[in-house]
Amino acid sequence: MSLHDQESFLKSIHPFEMLTQTELNSTLNSMNIAYYKKDSILISPGVESKYLYIVVKGEVGEFHENELIKVYSNSNTFDADSLIYGKTEDSFSVLEELICFELDKKVFLALLETNDVFKNFFIQGLANKIQSAKQKEYSTQLSGFMIAKVFDSYIHEPCIVDANTPIMTALKKMVNSRNKCIVVKNGPNYDCGIVTDSTIRKYVLFNNYDKFKPIGPIAIHPIITIEYDDFLSNALFLLTKNSIKRLVVIKDDKVFGILEQLDLLSYFANHTHLVSMQIRKAKSIEELKSASKDFINIIKKLHAKGTKVEYIAQLISELNEQIYKKLYEMIMPKDLAKKAALIVMGSEGRKEQMLKTDQDNALIIDDFENENDFEPHMMKFNATLLDFGFPKCDGNIMVSNPYWRKKSKKYISEIERWLEAPSGDDYMHFAIFFDSICVAGDENLLIKLKEIIFKKLKGKDVIMANFAKATLLFETPIGMFSNLKTDHNKVDVKKGGIFPIVQGVRSLALENSITLTNTIERINELVKLKILEEKFASELIESFDTLLNLRLKQRLSEIKLEKKMGNNIITINELNKLELDLLKDSFKIVNIFKKFISHHFNTDMVS
Repeated sequence: MSLHDQESFLKSIHPFEMLTQTELNSTLNSMNIAYYKKDSILISPGVESKYLYIVVKGEVGEFHENELIKVYSNSNTFDADSLIYGKTEDSFSVLEELICFELDKKVFLALLETNDVFKNFFIQGLANKIQSAKQKEYSTQLSGFMIAKVFDSYIHEPCIVDANTPIMTALKKMVNSRNKCIVVKNGPNYDCGIVTDSTIRKYVLFNNYDKFKPIGPIAIHPIITIEYDDFLSNALFLLTKNSIKRLVVIKDDKVFGILEQLDLLSYFANHTHLVSMQIRKAKSIEELKSASKDFINIIKKLHAKGTKVEYIAQLISELNEQIYKKLYEMIMPKDLAKKAALIVMGSEGRKEQMLKTDQDNALIIDDFENENDFEPHMMKFNATLLDFGFPKCDGNIMVSNPYWRKKSKKYISEIERWLEAPSGDDYMHFAIFFDSICVAGDENLLIKLKEIIFKKLKGKDVIMANFAKATLLFETPIGMFSNLKTDHNKVDVKKGGIFPIVQGVRSLALENSITLTNTIERINELVKLKILEEKFASELIESFDTLLNLRLKQRLSEIKLEKKMGNNIITINELNKLELDLLKDSFKIVNIFKKFISHHFNTDMVS
């Protein structure tokens, strides 16, 4: 291999492409090529590591207590940790005849001192590792997206009203124009403001603001805008930075339209905003079914481009909600549709379900209505969802089940029993119900039940401790020396990490009357309330994202191979070195979080 070939090979391995040319030359001059026979021991607790090994050909196995936990092959590197920390608990043995480059320990450690990006990848925290690893992927795979302009995406015609317009009049205009927000002009002390559905809930529903008063005083200002001919990448940055769902598009110094997060992410998924438009325009159940078929391809394309799982989940959740709402309106008679609330629960309610693993839905019926009137329509609703590819819930948590299709007052009685005298699956039912959101019908029916929950739990420390204790239900599959505890080289990431984070955060949200349902949004709200420290919250979010991402990758791989999805099981030897390190780091954060939950809720005081 010529020196030029060696350079090209090295630069193809992250993070070596981040080295300066001088650093790269020094590295190349310090590397030796080596050959090892099968069963050669390169590193072990008793054999000091002298090199960073870079595999050219062959395979090396990493063993912990004689159990194979990872295989390194072409372009993989190992073992930076033993060079940095001067020790290892694992052994590295050649599985197939090995040809590799050896980078001297002193040179490797010197690179850590001179190049911060290189150093961050190997020794800093979880969040930095993830960002460093994705930097190259984003710069190559997103090139088409990076040059796209705002006008290339779908822009909604704005609903614009004067600041003196009564709120109800403005809302009617918003509904008629099929918008999700109102642009308010000529307000007190501002030229342009915005009112969203959450603004209306805050002032009219929760603060009893007169809905016939002018809309101007409740508008949010200043608004966050983007120019019509700006880059979509800048739009994505603004949405992410400000944690908002839409931008006001400006053209020639005037409000031109609204760019919704859903449409931006849909464009990111290779112009699949057409799916959303097909859902909105569907006039029959068959047309709606056709629009819902392409979801898996959207997920594959977004995931292949390195999109954060949080964004993929938001996009798919919003599309699913549109499907639910449209189907509800197609099946339910108009007079009945307004007398009930269709809700989705669990991971759907948290907007964290991407692939169609099951359906958790329920119907809250107005106390003055007859439950029997809703039965045939809800039976058809569930049957249609099954036909659309939404699997049946194993626990029968669906609107076709009378237990999940009843009057509001019956839910109140059920909530009281869940909290005061729980048995069987009651805590699970309560947990998924608390994560619910309304996707169609009268949202107030759900809002009132959530308010009752918060009131009943005030000062109920024992109930909260029992509820939070479920966070500790499953062992975190990582040992004292950062070795993974596997079952036949497999690990359950839901039991080991996803569930403890969801349940712990859910418990904190319940205790602090947080109405948000999404786990990451709840974490951010807990930071604002000073329940969680900002640095740890960031690590917790990145851990959650890593676990969801690895699970999604495994599930997509199983779909590609036409296997039955193994739900939450990750095969360790299918992970690369970075993924394995991130998994270990994530489980470490989960253990820290568990200790926090145990201390915060005094879970030791309950049996």
